[in-house]
Amino acid sequence: MFGTAPAASASEPGGPIGRGEAMDRAWSWIAEQVPYSQSGCHQNQFGCYRPDCSGYVSMAWNLGTSLTTWGLWDVTFDIPANDLQPGDALLRDSGGTDHVALFLRWADPAHTQPVVREEYDFGHVAEERVWGDGLRGFTPRRYNNLDDLVPYGTIAAKYDSTGGPGGPLGRPITGERDSSLGGRFQQFQNGIIIWHPDEAHAIYGDILTKFWDTDAERRWGFPTTDEADAAQAPDGTKGRYQFFERGLFLWSPQTGAHTVHGAIYDAFHAAGHESTLGYPLTDETDEAGGGKVQKFQKATIHWTAEKGTWITQN
Repeated sequence: MFGTAPAASASEPGGPIGRGEAMDRAWSWIAEQVPYSQSGCHQNQFGCYRPDCSGYVSMAWNLGTSLTTWGLWDVTFDIPANDLQPGDALLRDSGGTDHVALFLRWADPAHTQPVVREEYDFGHVAEERVWGDGLRGFTPRRYNNLDDLVPYGTIAAKYDSTGGPGGPLGRPITGERDSSLGGRFQQFQNGIIIWHPDEAHAIYGDILTKFWDTDAERRWGFPTTDEADAAQAPDGTKGRYQFFERGLFLWSPQTGAHTVHGAIYDAFHAAGHESTLGYPLTDETDEAGGGKVQKFQKATIHWTAEKGTWITQN
């Protein structure tokens, strides 16, 4: 989710900084293969910082100077390990270990192996690597001026494409966090953007309400399209639609939001979608005899395991 470092910093030294900018700054030294040293400084478009572990983190956070590992305690606060996010720090100065690294993500679903960006010893260059032996006594810390609300990466690109704060989503109200099934999401005033490698889509309005009310991505998977205008129904009804991995959400002011999926969706699609059958009036429900049924404005689709699907006119 993080690419090549931008040409210039968007933050002021010592001021608020977003996670995306911090991690892009961190990537710059990895791209330049800056060798570890406890003296001097490395100069690039982000300033001149001492090329050791704490100087690297100071550069990534756009601090006014290169702090030591001890000094980093004064500009950070403790967080739970399960809340570690890109741009947070793993810090230790005990047991003969004085080191700090930037957290990027977890390498495993159990969240036992962090992926970090770091300058870590003489003879090495800044790099991104997995700590296969876990946190090993390091304390998760968050920079005091890290602005958690600033969108970054693929979610930021999608947010910008929707119009940013002036678009349908409004302003961010939470930072980006893990979603179910290996994705990431960020909540805004009027909706969310949800990401799954490497595709992000916005969900908002009544479609989002329906998505949340029906177990979200655990039930429907991730969105595969943005919300868009649906076709006009025979009676003139117009609405909106959005596809997910395991179903279609259709909404109109007259009918509300409903899902169409499985064999009933296949029949709906073959019959010409909403332009022929109209918008769904119900979700799929059980029908007497062990089948399923879903009512649309102009017709009803039935399904049983024995007969498959058939359509009756309303």
